[in-house]
Amino acid sequence: MLAGPRAGLLCRRAALGTRSVRRPPPVPIRANPTIRTRRGVVARSPAPSQLSSCSSARLFTTSRIRSADHHTSKPKEDPIAATATAAPVPPPEPQQPASSSPDQPPRRRRRGLYHGAVFLLVGISLGTLLRYALAPPPRHPPGSPGDVLLTSKIHEDGSALPLVRELSADPAWTSWDAYAGLPARMVSSRITSGPLSGAGGLPFQRLFHHGATGELVSVVYFGPGTTGWPGVVHGGALATVLDETLGRCAILRFPARTGVTARFELAYRAPTVASRFYVVRARPAAAENEGHDPAKSDRKMWVDGTLETLDGRVCVHAKALFVVPKGVKLQPLVEGF
Repeated sequence: MLAGPRAGLLCRRAALGTRSVRRPPPVPIRANPTIRTRRGVVARSPAPSQLSSCSSARLFTTSRIRSADHHTSKPKEDPIAATATAAPVPPPEPQQPASSSPDQPPRRRRRGLYHGAVFLLVGISLGTLLRYALAPPPRHPPGSPGDVLLTSKIHEDGSALPLVRELSADPAWTSWDAYAGLPARMVSSRITSGPLSGAGGLPFQRLFHHGATGELVSVVYFGPGTTGWPGVVHGGALATVLDETLGRCAILRFPARTGVTARFELAYRAPTVASRFYVVRARPAAAENEGHDPAKSDRKMWVDGTLETLDGRVCVHAKALFVVPKGVKLQPLVEGF
């Protein structure tokens, strides 16, 4: 215990501090005060008489509920997770039915494979055709078994042509194969029946002559050996065939049964593709021959001619003058030249 003046001072301070403490006056409670909220709704508080009963009941109930919630309360949920959970979930996309074979490629892949196969086949075909056109396989030598077989096949195809069958059945036309009436030694010396013989040259030349009009028709097959540009018949080969065909037309009208070419004109209209049949037509040119002396017409004649496809498209137009020379005795040509 403290004694002395210091202890007395402390006791007086304690007594003064106790007396200076004042309690705040009680706040009066109004009856049914009005409370205004943010939304403008007016609420009234309960009366003082009801406050004690409500407070006791509320406190008792709350204590019981809090006691129950304390044991059965669930953990609070995260607001972000709750927002994500409450967001609308888009409907699932419709799934295509699964294929029966799992190894089957998709549709796009199948389409690409299909297009690639088509382009590959087209490229191989075009490349093969171009190779054979630029560098055709070697021909069979004339007279060889392969050449004889091809020549016989070309003769069968030529004899089956509608034009050949029509003219062969018409009695007004006389038909024969080129140089069929000449001896073998003379046939081999002719350019069209010697060097150009065989399946690669001119294997088929069927001639038809109309005695009344003097018109001459020749069905010719140009083989791959007559080409200049790849796949196109050489212009010189065309000129040779036209010269011989128009010369036959004139010589068959001459009483001397011979003649030579004095003038020859050509106009190439379209390319002549090799390995096909063509028709050569020759007829006396009436306009040029009308003004001539009848005595001179026995040894001078103009002839018009065309080389056409089987469907009538003109590839070459020709015009030639044939004469029987004076002072030179030529051997007459036999029938079937």
